[in-house]
Amino acid sequence: MAGPLWRVAAFVQRHRTGLLVGSCAGLFGAQISYHLFPDPVLRWLYQYWPRGQPVPLSAKLQRLFQEVLQDMGIPSGHCYEAFTTFTFQPVSAGFPRLPAGAVVGIPASFLGDTVTNNNRPVVIHGQRVDWQSPAGARLRDALTLSHDAQKFALAREVVYLESGAATLQALPAPACLAGTWALSVGAKQALGLYGGPMTLRAAFNLMAAVAGFVAYSFFTDSLTHALEAWLDRHTASLSAAYSQGGVEFYEKVLSANLALRSLLGSPGEKLYSPSGNVIPRHWFRIKHLPYTTRRDSVLQMWRATLSPGRS
Repeated sequence: MAGPLWRVAAFVQRHRTGLLVGSCAGLFGAQISYHLFPDPVLRWLYQYWPRGQPVPLSAKLQRLFQEVLQDMGIPSGHCYEAFTTFTFQPVSAGFPRLPAGAVVGIPASFLGDTVTNNNRPVVIHGQRVDWQSPAGARLRDALTLSHDAQKFALAREVVYLESGAATLQALPAPACLAGTWALSVGAKQALGLYGGPMTLRAAFNLMAAVAGFVAYSFFTDSLTHALEAWLDRHTASLSAAYSQGGVEFYEKVLSANLALRSLLGSPGEKLYSPSGNVIPRHWFRIKHLPYTTRRDSVLQMWRATLSPGRS
């Protein structure tokens, strides 16, 4: 057993720089590939198939999306495609300045009663929604957004795509890997562990890996929080109508989560808090800003537009 382990260790020692560069490049490429080839990937994951056939984008949703692009002054040379998604919120991926362009998934619920029609069963987390129940009626109301709220939701995705933030989000993983490797190598040299037993170095490497994962989690979550706050502020700053639509959008998201909390019973109480926020799955990570925080931030901007003379 010792022979193969020593050979592997010797190979890693000889080629550690090349392995590090390859690993960092692989991590970055794996995360950015989703945005380099958005059209097939995003459609495969989120396309709305109500009766075994993909639903084409309706003229109403196409007009809505084009209106958002015009409001934001997006150049005609930027490539965007839209499709109908089964999700309750828009999804997006891609780089509009590249030949592959960007893809935005627009929820079918933006059409009104397409999803909430009583004749079409909707299953969420394995449970069919009873639209006649109080929670079902609340969910139906939460999925019914005004024109301004729909525009805010789509504009937020366009702001994200135009900013190229996907590249920034792909950096923490390779950066933390390279940083962990450099610090662990320097620490082992300073402590003289390379002349000691392999088990000691293995234990040190394990601790370094744990520390690297903690650092990765912290930087990734912090970056996501900052990005989400910036997206909300930037989108709400487009106009008073967009900021008002943003307040309604997040109010509806919270209301939908509360309805799902009631509909799903015990599993719903584990997924959503009494305020409507998503309960983090891991105690040491909060991957996204709470919806109440995002609503309050947009609400503050909307109030500022209504009373610009006040500080």
